[in-house]
Amino acid sequence: MTGAAFTQWRCGSPPVPRTAPALALLAGILAFCAAAQADPVQTNPGHLAPPAADDPHFEQNRLTLSPKKSQVVIRDAKKEWRKAGKLDKALTAACRAKRFREREYLLFRAIYKDSTLGVAFGHGLNIYDPDRKAKPGMIYLFWQGGTTACEVLTTANLDPNATKPAGK
Repeated sequence: MTGAAFTQWRCGSPPVPRTAPALALLAGILAFCAAAQADPVQTNPGHLAPPAADDPHFEQNRLTLSPKKSQVVIRDAKKEWRKAGKLDKALTAACRAKRFREREYLLFRAIYKDSTLGVAFGHGLNIYDPDRKAKPGMIYLFWQGGTTACEVLTTANLDPNATKPAGK
């Protein structure tokens, strides 16, 4: 017998269908799937059980506070951001190492002609500075703050109350 569905073997053996290996593979897959659908064995009766519907400690029952609104501090639509202050290379390196940055990204913003910069104040408002590099009379502007490409510009804080100790 010869034909498209059979392969003739030598030495007088009976013809074998070409689909036999495919059918064997399909039978193996079906047997594996049937074993996988059996009930899983749990290590503990309460293992990965969902929380009770009226559980007062479940996270969905907590009140969530709305995020803080960002505030525009400086707006100078005619000036380029690079002319807003002096580039500080030491603080830029610390910013790129995430050792000098804004506490909350763009909480205070400075809007210029070609970019929006994040603002932090040397007296401690919105600044993360574990190495204590900030100076109380300065304003720090962060271009691409929070990234390894950030740049820090410094400018003097012209507010006379900014350098006074709190409560005086």
